[in-house]
Amino acid sequence: MQGRKTSSLTRGASVMVASVTAAKLLGLIYLFPLTRLIHDEGIGIYSNAYALYVILLTLATAGFPTAMGKLVSERLALRRYGEVEGLYRITVRTVVRLGVILAILMWFGAPLYARMVALRESAQAVSALTLSIRALVPALLVVPLMSALRGYLQGFQRLEPSAYSQALEQLVRVVAIVVGAWWVMRDGGTPALGAAAATFGAFVGALAGLVLLLVAVHMVRREFRSRWRRPSSRTSASALRRELWQMALPISLGTLVVPISGLVDALTVQNTLLFAGYSFQHATEAYGVLSRQAMQLIQLPLAFAMAIGASVLPAIAEARALRDQAAIDNRVNGTLRSMLFMTFPVAAALLVLGRPIDQMLYGSTEGALIISSVSFMSVFSSLELVSTYMLQGLGEMYRPVRNMFLGVLVKLVFNIALIFPFHILGAAMATTIGYLFSSALNVLAVKKYGHVRFSVIRLALPSAAAAAITCPALAAGSWLGWHAMALVTRIPDLLATAQVVFAIALGGAVYVTAAIALGAVHADELQRLPAVGRPLARIARRLRPSSVQS
Repeated sequence: MQGRKTSSLTRGASVMVASVTAAKLLGLIYLFPLTRLIHDEGIGIYSNAYALYVILLTLATAGFPTAMGKLVSERLALRRYGEVEGLYRITVRTVVRLGVILAILMWFGAPLYARMVALRESAQAVSALTLSIRALVPALLVVPLMSALRGYLQGFQRLEPSAYSQALEQLVRVVAIVVGAWWVMRDGGTPALGAAAATFGAFVGALAGLVLLLVAVHMVRREFRSRWRRPSSRTSASALRRELWQMALPISLGTLVVPISGLVDALTVQNTLLFAGYSFQHATEAYGVLSRQAMQLIQLPLAFAMAIGASVLPAIAEARALRDQAAIDNRVNGTLRSMLFMTFPVAAALLVLGRPIDQMLYGSTEGALIISSVSFMSVFSSLELVSTYMLQGLGEMYRPVRNMFLGVLVKLVFNIALIFPFHILGAAMATTIGYLFSSALNVLAVKKYGHVRFSVIRLALPSAAAAAITCPALAAGSWLGWHAMALVTRIPDLLATAQVVFAIALGGAVYVTAAIALGAVHADELQRLPAVGRPLARIARRLRPSSVQS
């Protein structure tokens, strides 16, 4: 029985990892056709609208799925089924009310926010951005409810419906975004109208995901309805509500930092560029390249960092509860090694292949330098995320939130200081510095509260050295790919695709070989990585038998 349950959980977790990865890839892929349809100007408007939407959405949703899942699973274990029903009703009502309030706030606040983004521009520019913002309002009425339903299902350890709904939501959303933008632009619409049509796709995708979740929740509730009719606890609704908020609030605050960082860019990057002499169109285009091209590429390593962090949090919490300091040491060091092993090759690829990646994905090379400039952001942002999970596992829920907010303040200062001399590259540099600062604070906190002795620099050196060895291989692969494809065609997009494919194939082989040879990661640590862990562990055991940790 227990074996079947463990197998089911493992399968559900694997589906969740695959779903998150697929959603991230879809979130990257749709930008290719969208950029070509509405151009950098439309992408800038689209990004500005999303910067506000994501913050309001986080206020309405973040923290509730995790908190509800934990509280529901605890009640189920204690057979307090009445409280499960109470938690369901309280959470659904709470997030729906929050969604309605924030939707109203977003609708009426859209013109004010648009004016703040475009301080020196015409009423027409403000109106265009306002339209895109208001097109996102319907999604705020649906997505919060979806978050509550996902948390409820997670409490029952029904992970697969949540995963499938997430994948379905993203798939329908991407189709709606691209088709909507194409329809508008086909009829001679402006990039601003195309951006508004694209933002409305969030609502269409959310509806599709909601239908699947409602069916899954209905089946679960029908299964347990007979038990809920019998009161099994005297815990009041106010006590349940208080417990829900106490757990959801720190998680929400931590999740809020990333969209606030995006909002800082939305409010400062364009306005600083305007004061530096850019026109509104050029400033919007530059912001679009940064936010929806370069920054979107950073989401891929973050998907792995999120999966690694989600697995280490309960492991560290368990070791802490058992007062097993050796286990805490091993899990902190092993997780950091695995994270650095996964992110340094991404940084090397973005650094060397910025130009062909930009051409392959977006059909131009205008953002090539920006893509290369954010390369090491993938390392620091992943380190910040993983160390946040570690601190939460150590019981420090608010510490990483404080550190992340301090990182955003540092980013704000450097945004203003660096954009004037370096223009849009200054914004990329400021974001990297902000992540470096907050991740350093997190690492110091892990050492202090986990009583763990380690050096991030020492852990990073083997992976960094392997990445440095890989850079010439990436350049050589890019050269080979261009010349091989040039024998067939001179179409720029196909040439760039060949460059990227050849470079990643050659560079990947060189990096894995060098990293394992240098002892960047142990075979048993590779085994725990999501998706790619097992094949990499087999390679490690063949190349370096001593890489198995004793």
